[in-house]
Amino acid sequence: MSPGTLEEIAKSVLGALRIGPTVHDFRNRIGYLLDAKTRSRNARFRARVATDGLPLPPPKLIYLVTGQFDAEAFYNSGILGAACIHEILNRHGVDTKTFGKALDFGCGCGRVIRHWRGLTGTKLFGLDYNLELIDWCQRNLQFAEFALNRAGVPLMFPDAHFDFVYSISVFTHLTQPDQRFWMDEIMRVLRPGGHILFTVHGLSRLSDLSSKEREIFEAGMPVVLGSQYSGTNSCGTYHPEKYVRQVLCRNWRFVAFEAGAAKDANQDVFLMQKLP
Repeated sequence: MSPGTLEEIAKSVLGALRIGPTVHDFRNRIGYLLDAKTRSRNARFRARVATDGLPLPPPKLIYLVTGQFDAEAFYNSGILGAACIHEILNRHGVDTKTFGKALDFGCGCGRVIRHWRGLTGTKLFGLDYNLELIDWCQRNLQFAEFALNRAGVPLMFPDAHFDFVYSISVFTHLTQPDQRFWMDEIMRVLRPGGHILFTVHGLSRLSDLSSKEREIFEAGMPVVLGSQYSGTNSCGTYHPEKYVRQVLCRNWRFVAFEAGAAKDANQDVFLMQKLP
């Protein structure tokens, strides 16, 4: 039996037992403890203090959000992510100065929202399903309001509450029923004429897929890997443009699709508007 076959069997067994992510995380966390170079680099970066003057989350929270432990890479990717959002909105005539309330849906430990602090006249909100991440944001990023959201539970906000919602690499980790639920909830809490910008694994990530999975994608159907882990980073969903436009966002006005435009995450970007 080849090593490759043994690895596939091991993955299958771990998946059936639903402990694959736990084993993977344990291995990565031990790797960080043994990685003196990254730990030393993190200490130097923290000693300089981030240029936005805000605290940096601890490595374990950075890992939960980005899958790696490098604090400087985390910080710089947030700068790039926020810049990409602003650039896309500007290209399509959406003025951030008109946002009275904006929501980061899936804010993690504030990777992107910390770089929106300078947006004057806008009240910022962040949501995440992980209590540890939200707790850190509430204590350290007090320019915004943060709250916990639960799978399958409607958001606590009233109808038409927000002018803008952005969601970076969240729908990339949801099965189709979960995507439908949250897209409907986001539409509910957006005001008529408001916009949602969200990123997905798509054209910029086709190299991740096997030839069979790519055939499904090119036929216009989403590819969901690790569906039993929906809502976590261990579930990976790949969205064709056709599926997003005709199924997931069929009730929205299409504004823009830009392949690979989320440069911080190497993901495709959709910009949609809620119809008046």
